[in-house]
Amino acid sequence: MTKAFGITATALLMLAACGDKPGETTGNIAATDAMSREEVKAAVDKVQLKPGQWEGRFTIQDIDLSKMPGAPAGMEDQMKSMMSQTALKYCVTPEEAANPSGEMFAGQDNKDCAFKDFAVSGGTVKGQVSCKADGGTMNATMAGTYASDSYAMDMDMQMAGGPDGTAMAMKARSEGKWIGADCTAE
Repeated sequence: MTKAFGITATALLMLAACGDKPGETTGNIAATDAMSREEVKAAVDKVQLKPGQWEGRFTIQDIDLSKMPGAPAGMEDQMKSMMSQTALKYCVTPEEAANPSGEMFAGQDNKDCAFKDFAVSGGTVKGQVSCKADGGTMNATMAGTYASDSYAMDMDMQMAGGPDGTAMAMKARSEGKWIGADCTAE
């Protein structure tokens, strides 16, 4: 399940807001606005999932490579195809269902991430994250819905500071549903 939640978390961190272009709703998080990892975990701990077999999918809705000099024609469509998954089946144990773990958002090892406005309440989840790595920065917003047997998240992500000043942005959606109490080995 950790791998599946990692995919979901990545997807959640890319959630699309209402902008026309990928990356429009992202922004840097000031240190004074940041939430602690413990605050993020406390918010996520409110989510209670059904144990058993789940099926999820991650879809790139839009990608903008206009600030990536030298990107070949058709690369955006190729990336959409490669990064989108038709379906991923995974098992959620009773222990994982009772405590989905704030680390799915707070990150297990990345201490260079800041979080803002994470809230999980009444079947909705939203938040922002900003991470620094390898000389670049990734900023993302997310918003979505969850229930014990389903989730749907829209993400908007912008990455900047790549080699030669390259940058990219994308919007994606992650969806999942509970499909049965018994897990199958797939």
